[in-house]
Amino acid sequence: MNNRFLWFLRILVIVQSLGYAAKLVAPSALNSFLLGSMGDPFVTHLDQSVQVFLWLSSAALLGLGFLKPPARSLGRRIDFTLLGLLAGWSFVLAIFSWWVNPGNPFHATDPVGHAVRFAAPFALILFIAFPGREQESKIEWVLRWGVAGTFIGHGLCALWIKPSFVDLIVGTLNLFLGDPILTAGSLEALEEAFAVAASRQSFAEAALPVIAIQDFILVALLLLPGKKIKTIAMWMAVWGIVTAMSRMTAYGLDHWHDLALRICNGGVPLFLWAYWKAQDSTKTKQ
Repeated sequence: MNNRFLWFLRILVIVQSLGYAAKLVAPSALNSFLLGSMGDPFVTHLDQSVQVFLWLSSAALLGLGFLKPPARSLGRRIDFTLLGLLAGWSFVLAIFSWWVNPGNPFHATDPVGHAVRFAAPFALILFIAFPGREQESKIEWVLRWGVAGTFIGHGLCALWIKPSFVDLIVGTLNLFLGDPILTAGSLEALEEAFAVAASRQSFAEAALPVIAIQDFILVALLLLPGKKIKTIAMWMAVWGIVTAMSRMTAYGLDHWHDLALRICNGGVPLFLWAYWKAQDSTKTKQ
């Protein structure tokens, strides 16, 4: 595989790691799971330790990318270990996010909806460890299934009208169109503002099932055997980036970490699009 593709995937993993590290200013799902048995001091220290590890791992992965350690070297082992731990952290958080919220259908989708987050570092390990066109074609499916899982998980949440998804749509509309309640200057204007706010709420609730159907169709097309539809990968990339950015457009720039830890939602489909396009160019030249 061309080194630039490996670099692109590595940068996605690093940005995601930075997002997880910044997110640990709040208690993690693992923290919540262990709180009752281990106590607050222990779980707080655990989160802080993981946060430091993630900051250092991000820097180390960047450095190792430049160094390109040879196979079976200590540097390569460290690289693979860090990538494996990052994949494991993403997976563990997804599992415990579901576990600590029993009966919550939205959190029950997390192990599937977060799939691309642990698929990306795992695929990077495989791409480096098993170079070659034939192996790459098989490893590519790790990313395809990761993207598919994320779109299925988010599609289910949209179908079930997840309240936070409604907030993302309404908050984004308020950013670009203005918050009607905040700009109301009189009682009459306030009544009209409430009507506008209600209409935006209704729009968001009506849009989510449509978005869910779109997500499921995209997954079906992405997973067609023997097909590499670049248009589908690009649309999933655009949609993944837009929905990840909605955390900032709805809640503010201080939620940059919510975008960072979701960078693979759109970044991995973009990787697939670029990789498939490069393959088509190679075939044309031949």
